[in-house]
Amino acid sequence: MAQGAEGNVDTSQARRSPTPGTTAKPHTTKGVVIHMKKLFALLAIAALVAFAAPAFAANPFADVPMNHWAYDAVAQLAANGIVVGYPDGSFKGPQAATRYELAAVVARALANVDMNKASKQDLEMLKKLVVEFKSELDALGVKVDKLDARVALLEERIGGWKFSGNFRFTAKWADDDNFYGVDQDSNWSVDRFRWNIVKYVDDKVTLNVRLQGGGGADLAVARAYATVQFPWDMTANFGRFPLDWEGGFYATDFAGYMMNDAYVTDYDPLATAIWFNKPFSLGNFEMFVAHNEDEDDYYQYGARLAFDMNENLGMAVNYVKYDFQDADDFYTLWGDLVVNFNENVAFKGQYFMQDLGDDWWMGESDSPKAWKAILTFSQDMLKFTDLWVEYAQIDDGFVFANADPYAWTLGETSPYLHKDWFAKYTDNDVNILLLVAKQKWNDQWWTYVRYMDVNADSDWHSYKSYTASVRYNYTPNLWFEVGYDAIDLDHNWRSSNYEGDNMVWFRTTVNF
Repeated sequence: MAQGAEGNVDTSQARRSPTPGTTAKPHTTKGVVIHMKKLFALLAIAALVAFAAPAFAANPFADVPMNHWAYDAVAQLAANGIVVGYPDGSFKGPQAATRYELAAVVARALANVDMNKASKQDLEMLKKLVVEFKSELDALGVKVDKLDARVALLEERIGGWKFSGNFRFTAKWADDDNFYGVDQDSNWSVDRFRWNIVKYVDDKVTLNVRLQGGGGADLAVARAYATVQFPWDMTANFGRFPLDWEGGFYATDFAGYMMNDAYVTDYDPLATAIWFNKPFSLGNFEMFVAHNEDEDDYYQYGARLAFDMNENLGMAVNYVKYDFQDADDFYTLWGDLVVNFNENVAFKGQYFMQDLGDDWWMGESDSPKAWKAILTFSQDMLKFTDLWVEYAQIDDGFVFANADPYAWTLGETSPYLHKDWFAKYTDNDVNILLLVAKQKWNDQWWTYVRYMDVNADSDWHSYKSYTASVRYNYTPNLWFEVGYDAIDLDHNWRSSNYEGDNMVWFRTTVNF
């Protein structure tokens, strides 16, 4: 094929990009012959986004001589697996290409695209090509929805950088001496500002940083870690990163601001750590080791083996141990079970066992236990609300090293818990009933109500709490919320110390 004096391409024939084992069959039916102009655009965009190949990649096709004007482009495409040639090792450039062969090129180009080199215009072209060859891709067994997802991921990572964040202003009103952390009747603050920075270094390494401030605190590095893809489908994190193995097992409001919490994990961030994940056919295995360098010098070890038997049944075994320099160790072992009866109804259960050293033995036993059972119902089924129903039993002396699991709006330690040095623990056997109902009336108006009854062996540790909230989504990224929370301490031992038994809050949130 000749190149004109001004660099224009002779479009009388088509450059092909064949798939293995196919034979060239030029067609004359409308829409089947691929003219050179369209094919050249396809090859150009494929070459543009596949520059991970070496600059001087060897050309495997004997019928494309080194002095040919397309030699370098064909060599790079071949090195990236975007064009694979014929079984006899030839490229057969002068022959016409079928739409099926070009569809295969599109699929390979998307699989090999380098998000650090591709431009927005490149991705727009690829999107158009996916639409153009949808039928042929389907016929070849290529899932177009997966290609669409790939394009969306590439758009997100274009240029190799991604920035996002969160701004939150909150005003709270409560009487003095309250459980909500409100002083002098009211607190107004920018209680959160987050700026998330992601750098896609290459196809194997991603850097993640979160800068966070709020409540008058300086902006500081809250997260900083590298995610690395290793062979055999292994993934690792190195640094300070979040880890939560119980995310589906505690209730939250719509944004996760007012929330219950995990009994053990929900670390954000985990102390400086290394984490590995290896998926397998029925689930995945995770493990981590972390070291805390502050005054409570300790190591943490954790492992999780999860099984997804099918889309309706999942289970996991989890283990986390604290290994202290100057105190006794302790560990928690627990199991998870999820049963999806259908798309609207699910059961979730957890069972926890602890082994406490002498420094942590606060209750009747050095091996306290806890369990919870949860039923969830979707708004699609109930029509006007979704519903979370949870019942939990927690033994005397059970240690919560990382959270206050049923605090929700509280700014002080929950009335059924005691705090001692590093952790919080139950001072009685405790039964907890929790109901959370959330309603999405339309795209703008969302509401929820919450009721919790904490029933301890001693009335001095029992109480009830109530929450209601109205949220207005002014835009998809800006919303306003007004809420009310009340706590009925009854005979709780801390009732004499806290006169404020209710709080009103107003919150403005911007995501960007």
